[in-house]
Amino acid sequence: MEEEIRVAKIPWIPIILATIVVNFVGGLWVMLTGPMRMFYNLGVILCSIAFATSFYIFHIILGGLTQLTGSKWLASKLTRENMVYLLIIGSSAAWFMSPTGSAHQAWGGFIGTRLAYPEESVMLFPTFVAPATEFCKPLITGGTAVPWDVWAPFIVFWWIYLYGVALLFTALATILRKDWIDVERVPFQQAMILYEFIRRMPKPEKPKIKISPSSPFTIGFILGVVFNLPILMTYLFPWFPDIYGWRTNTCGHGAIMSLADTPLWSIIGISMVNKHPLAVSVMYLAPLNIIFNIWFWYFVYLVLMQVAFYMGYYTGLNDPGICPTGCCRAWGPVNIRMDPPYKWNAFASGGMIAMTFFYLLIRWRYIRDTLRAAFGGYREFEKGEPVSYKVSWLLFLVGFIVIMAVWMAAGMDLVAALLLPVTFFFFWTTKTRIWGMTGTYIRAAEHGHTLYRLLLWPKAPEPIVNHPSFVLAAYNSEFNVDCPENQNAGSYFSAFAAYRLADLLKVDTRNVFKVLLVVQALAPLVSVTTWCWGMHLFGSTKLGWGAYVGSPPLDRNANPANWNRLPGREPWVHIFFIGFLAMGAISYLHSKFVWFPFEPIGFLMAFSEACLFFGVWLPALIAWILKYLTLRVGGSRLYEEHGIPVAAGFSIGFVSVSFIGGIIGIYRWFFPF
Repeated sequence: MEEEIRVAKIPWIPIILATIVVNFVGGLWVMLTGPMRMFYNLGVILCSIAFATSFYIFHIILGGLTQLTGSKWLASKLTRENMVYLLIIGSSAAWFMSPTGSAHQAWGGFIGTRLAYPEESVMLFPTFVAPATEFCKPLITGGTAVPWDVWAPFIVFWWIYLYGVALLFTALATILRKDWIDVERVPFQQAMILYEFIRRMPKPEKPKIKISPSSPFTIGFILGVVFNLPILMTYLFPWFPDIYGWRTNTCGHGAIMSLADTPLWSIIGISMVNKHPLAVSVMYLAPLNIIFNIWFWYFVYLVLMQVAFYMGYYTGLNDPGICPTGCCRAWGPVNIRMDPPYKWNAFASGGMIAMTFFYLLIRWRYIRDTLRAAFGGYREFEKGEPVSYKVSWLLFLVGFIVIMAVWMAAGMDLVAALLLPVTFFFFWTTKTRIWGMTGTYIRAAEHGHTLYRLLLWPKAPEPIVNHPSFVLAAYNSEFNVDCPENQNAGSYFSAFAAYRLADLLKVDTRNVFKVLLVVQALAPLVSVTTWCWGMHLFGSTKLGWGAYVGSPPLDRNANPANWNRLPGREPWVHIFFIGFLAMGAISYLHSKFVWFPFEPIGFLMAFSEACLFFGVWLPALIAWILKYLTLRVGGSRLYEEHGIPVAAGFSIGFVSVSFIGGIIGIYRWFFPF
């Protein structure tokens, strides 16, 4: 018999206070952890899969304190509803307290433009986007009070924009919730991991629980600690042996930066290879056919690259003077993503837009039914939903209009502003679906220009300082589409993760929706204000982080040399449509024929930055082998009773060490050792 969904009173005061405290503390945390901030912050600690400490750490702390003290009062707070609310608070804050993200690729780029190009910046955007240069300089030096009258318009502007993004994506998640969560049962692995931990936490009726040291979850937890602890020690003590080779030749997303000294480097097409076991533990929870398709199609890609090489293409990739690292192979003057003949970046851009387009096409009846319900013609369809579809669609329109309005006020023209939320919609619906199915996603800034190049600016207008609308569109379309922590696109992830956990715990989604709206309104306001105060207090010179001294809008996003090669060098439009149609064909065949062996998510990931830059094909291959063997040896029972708990436990153990490492990092910032 299915468990009844509970409806409980929302504890608004604790939720609001916790949201304020978490965003304030997390904002300072990422500032004060120094060179350790990449892996030991409260936000994203593995950017290639958007894995964040704050999804889990508050549950770990409360569960641990309850277990240690046996407090009935603490135990009484560990209700199923509160577990979901904690996820909403932690996940909504995660996108604002990460070492990459808003401080660099939302407002940070405009601050950098003020500092690097003071005269040009006056022509490009108003002072509410970034205050005048003389008011930005103290962010470098610190040690000064905040002139709040100057910075208040900046705070309000970014708060409104970032909340507009959250409204757009929360509304979309609410509209799609029934289809993704109830019908398709999209797993959302990072919510699954938290659920596995919550199942083993103390309960209101049982403050202390028996922990078996030999249980699968405990074994996984120990493995996570054993892996992360030596890495932490190498950060703290230079003499500590680098057991996992993490100190050298390792990128911030846990990938081997260069295979130049290995036989693998002779394989044209290989760039970086992800070696992070956290990615393996998360992808182990993904459907077997998806992770199979990731590595299978990546090997097809490698074969195609060898063919192209022997035909005379990509010859510079073997020259150590041109491309000495995997990063260079993906970004350099000769690279695997933008150069002919394949121009994989353009191919993947077509695929990313196609995934959402063909989802809407294949599931058109579902979209039709939500609209019918919104207009009052099919009310029974919205039974059990968080809110009526009329409210959801209106909220979607409000978010859409807010995004347009703020950037039109900043200098974008109507058509460019209209195309911005359209770009967000297509790329982030695809990314969120991938994240829900695999626990990973495609981090891909270089796709964001696609619709603008197709429809508005095939080539960058010059001089670019005379075209502020173009510069603003180039910056926002590229960096918002990059990763969830850049411009609050992670609110899409947060909303779906909350709905998935609510489904697993049988919590009323109406309350979840309300809490999402309130928490996501507070998070950007507190975070932008905290950043402003913290940077004036400490200064980026002392922090080694937090205020650009260069200009991404002029040096990167809108730079004609960069714009004109993204998503591929000319001619690229035909490659875009090949990717679009290939994705459409696989999506259709996968939806119609059970026997069809290929599916769209793995196919797209194999030819995108997920594999070509971040190297997640290797975690996918390892996860596939482990899961295949699990199912072959013990079937679904072995997987559910042992495989899932070990994978979830590993993630929780890893996060626990990251939290402790962050505390030590902050202590070391004040008291070096």
